[in-house]
Amino acid sequence: MRIKYQIKPCLAFLITFLILLGCSEQNQEVNSNNNYQKQSTGTRILEWDDINEIGWIKVLIEESNFGEKGVEIAEIYFPPGYQDIAHMHQLEILYVLEGELDHIVNGVSHILTPGMIGIVKEPDLVVHRSNSENGVRVLVIWPHGKEVQVLDEEELREIKLN
Repeated sequence: MRIKYQIKPCLAFLITFLILLGCSEQNQEVNSNNNYQKQSTGTRILEWDDINEIGWIKVLIEESNFGEKGVEIAEIYFPPGYQDIAHMHQLEILYVLEGELDHIVNGVSHILTPGMIGIVKEPDLVVHRSNSENGVRVLVIWPHGKEVQVLDEEELREIKLN
């Protein structure tokens, strides 16, 4: 499945909200004392050394601050010249914030610029390649979760935020 769209930021947030709402596997009870606990500035940053610069993943939502398994959200910085290897996700939604991302799905290149979304779904293979001299920043949503665990297994350097 390959989808590429250009949308306005407010629509992107609406889509994100609907995905979160639709992926919840449990019925949520309304908290009668208005003690809202689902805010986050992130949980940690995972970083790796690339050819010229450090790449990083800022984990925004994961089980530790979402309160249940499921949706994970992160901000990722791919440094200039970065290219990963072909890999698969159950479902991954990328929203480009800055730069130009070469979103290669099943060997076919799709250039994504700020405001565009790329979606991959199993069994598609995806490669992310930075196509900008200043790198690329994306917001990534993994509606089914399990991706942060894979990142942890890769033993990237971890910086705790809270």
